[in-house]
Amino acid sequence: MIVALGFLCVVALLFGLPLFIGLGTLGTLYQFNNTTALGAGSFGEITRQLTVVFSDPLSKLTGDQSALFLTIPYFTLTGYLIAHSQFATRVVSLYLMLMKRVGKIGTLGLGVVCIVIAALFTPLTGASGVTIVAIGGILFPILTGAGYSEKRALGLITASGSIGLLFSPSLPVMLFGIMSENKADINELYRAGVLPGLILLIALSVVVLLNSFRSGAASAEALREHLSAAAFTGKDAVKLTTELAAIPLLYLLMHSRFMVITELGVFFLLYYFLLEVVVFREIGFQKLAKVFEEAIAMIGSIILIIFFAMILTNALLYDGVPAKLFGFISQYIHSPLTFLMLLNIFLLIVGALMDIFSAIIVIVPLIIPIAESYQIPMLHLGILFLTNLEIGYLTPPVGLNLFLSSLRFQKPMSDIYKSIVPYLIALLIAQIVITYVPWLSLWWKNG
Repeated sequence: MIVALGFLCVVALLFGLPLFIGLGTLGTLYQFNNTTALGAGSFGEITRQLTVVFSDPLSKLTGDQSALFLTIPYFTLTGYLIAHSQFATRVVSLYLMLMKRVGKIGTLGLGVVCIVIAALFTPLTGASGVTIVAIGGILFPILTGAGYSEKRALGLITASGSIGLLFSPSLPVMLFGIMSENKADINELYRAGVLPGLILLIALSVVVLLNSFRSGAASAEALREHLSAAAFTGKDAVKLTTELAAIPLLYLLMHSRFMVITELGVFFLLYYFLLEVVVFREIGFQKLAKVFEEAIAMIGSIILIIFFAMILTNALLYDGVPAKLFGFISQYIHSPLTFLMLLNIFLLIVGALMDIFSAIIVIVPLIIPIAESYQIPMLHLGILFLTNLEIGYLTPPVGLNLFLSSLRFQKPMSDIYKSIVPYLIALLIAQIVITYVPWLSLWWKNG
């Protein structure tokens, strides 16, 4: 009976049941089955064990670690404020203005600029694919207007939707640090993610540049028309400088320990609120209500997913699943390199089937003990774990970015699949480099 209920729950998930409900139900069913299988079928014992499974997630969200979870609404709200401003348009306009005198070659770097813009947005919007929805509508007409084909523009925006996930103040990085039980310091994870994050950016940029050279970039006529329409005024320069100034300030404050991460979240939310709403007045109060409505819906879904994913995780931990997994794996795998290869494949599948927050909460506590047995550095494990989940956003058939892009641009999934193939291949190559060259994650620590 319990297997049948679990199967029905999985089927319901596939057909649109909210993920947090499915995770909570699976965790409860698993623990209930475990309790009765051990012969502890009394109502009191079942209640006690289920209370343990449910109370730990609640204590983490409201206890000593609650301050870290409070960063989720602050940075997510900040990201939505930036996304609804004219920030992306200003960056592209500046680039086009600088490129007016260099002719056709000017569009070679336009795709790279779009990647960089996406990398700035993704850490601030929860790294949940919102970048595609928030700024895809801005970047798509800019790319197609400059001569990019719809397929190339679509693939570029879809592939860039989760780029920058390793950069500060990305929420998945924070969450990995929390779920590692302080085995991986959050600030050290951000430092470890700098070079791997740049490698992923370079991988996408190489594809963009190769495509541009091969196709001859844009036609001269389309480029000339688009460049002539680019207007970047002195007022835009002041606005952009003020907005960009907050980014290095964020890194300095975060790594100086002058402020804790929660205070930083509050500071930057107020900073961008004052800029975009009060000073620049690009977001009126009517639009502000819509921005907050979208952001709060995202925040609520993230918190619910985290809470109910913890229930499933606690049930698995209570049953000693990590030890059982290690016992099984150690019989067949003796090399850390082989383990990392299989871990990459497993995490790519997980990233394609689960959202990143659930994957971190459910999988990290199970993987860490096994990785430690192979003496894999915790920071390196965190970076390759997160990188795999980032690539999982683009992995068919159910990568989140694929669905978001199809929804945002009203294109069939088959078109989305075809458009992201070269970018996905480049990211997979970059992932292999990141996995087997741990120096990229640990260079700053090892000197």
